[in-house]
Amino acid sequence: MIAEHQKIIHQVKSKKVPFLTGYFVGGDPTPNETVQYIKEAVKSGIDAVEIGIPSPNPFMEGDVIKRCHARTYPHFREVEQIRAFLKTLRNEVPAPIWIMGYYTDIIASGLYNKLVGDNLIDGLIIPDLPLQEMFQLRQKLQKQNVSVIPVINNTMSNGDLKLAIAEADIIYCQLYQGKTGSATPDFSGLPLFYNKIRTLTDAVLMGGFGVKNLQLAKEVIESGFEGVVVGSEIVRIIEDQNMQHLSEFIKELAKVKILHEEE
Repeated sequence: MIAEHQKIIHQVKSKKVPFLTGYFVGGDPTPNETVQYIKEAVKSGIDAVEIGIPSPNPFMEGDVIKRCHARTYPHFREVEQIRAFLKTLRNEVPAPIWIMGYYTDIIASGLYNKLVGDNLIDGLIIPDLPLQEMFQLRQKLQKQNVSVIPVINNTMSNGDLKLAIAEADIIYCQLYQGKTGSATPDFSGLPLFYNKIRTLTDAVLMGGFGVKNLQLAKEVIESGFEGVVVGSEIVRIIEDQNMQHLSEFIKELAKVKILHEEE
């Protein structure tokens, strides 16, 4: 939803309200159940929904998300399945929908054109999108009110960072190097990372990788980032098919917004 996507940006910039992004693999464990898990997560405090498109080669993922792609891809891989799922999600979930996946599966295949044409998504997150294509794709999709959300990290040169974030409205900041779902990382250097990126852009900055609990979410927000992305822990809970646990986990994470308001 364009309005919901812009609402996040407005709340961050005008009211300084942090937001939570939740990552879910589309079709896990079934398309209908994915929708139900997402509805519960949004009800419990998730502000933006990131949908992973299952891949036969999720080479940048950690074990939890790799397992999910492996069990989901065989039964959720056709374009019409993905479109039908996103149509249902669009109708039932009052939150922006950002899809995340690999260049081969989303860009080279042309899938993104169908999803954009049907007004089913508000953003694209393609971690292996070549930098030379980033700006061109962003220019193209801005006309259709779809954001290209870059994934950046602290090892990138200033030149590459500038290419990646040029005219971006929201940026996904990878909080540590490595694969998703790794051991709890050291976030002590996050303020420096945030300040480095903030000098280059006024876009909304959300931090992800390694956020497994409220304390780590607080560290991300207190470092300056306006949003927190949670992925592997959500996928792990859904792997156990525990709706109540998911609701409790999100409600606990959402306290970061209340704590922020009290400070």
